[in-house]
Amino acid sequence: MEIFSILKSTFKDFYEDLFKLVLLSVAWFVISSVLLFAVFIGLTSGWYLILLLPLVFLGPVFLTSLYGTSQILEEGSIALKALFSYFKNNFWRGFLVFLISVILYIIFVVDLRFFLLKGQENIWLLAFAFLFAYLLIYFSIYQAYLWGLLIIQGERPLKDIFKNAVILSLDNIIFSLLWFLAIFLISVILFVTGIGLPAGFIGIIGILILQGTKEMLAKY
Repeated sequence: MEIFSILKSTFKDFYEDLFKLVLLSVAWFVISSVLLFAVFIGLTSGWYLILLLPLVFLGPVFLTSLYGTSQILEEGSIALKALFSYFKNNFWRGFLVFLISVILYIIFVVDLRFFLLKGQENIWLLAFAFLFAYLLIYFSIYQAYLWGLLIIQGERPLKDIFKNAVILSLDNIIFSLLWFLAIFLISVILFVTGIGLPAGFIGIIGILILQGTKEMLAKY
């Protein structure tokens, strides 16, 4: 099956460029942790404007890290100057995609919680809870394609990337479900192991996102 081939290729590529990918992943983790820590500072100190920092920068930082992963796979290395240049040139793309994603996730989670609570009193409302649970899972699959396409089709307008992510996610539903399950389970394992998250997330999950997106894109 395609998913097993992609998993094998992912771990093979990660092992071959282990040091560079771990270094990139650790850099992403440190920067992201500092940005998320700003949320704690903002809530405890009352400086609520600080809460904007993760909202503004997490998307571009992740996108730049994914670009770095792609360059390491293709070129064997990535210069720090090239990462800064990519971050600057694609800042607004990363920010807008992240902002839209956060807003939609909030909507889905809030609606899911609402219908789960109301569904205890009305069985028909419980059906809506399952609908939003499905939408939440589908949107997570869509996200994997979306961020992969932002790298692979980096020159295309955002509207084309949004559309192509829909096509890939809906037209390859079986592979997409298995792919998302692999991304989710590996992410959980990396989180549980502790050191795995900072050392391997961008490398392993980043490669898995890029490889899966390329595999499905090659069909069109």
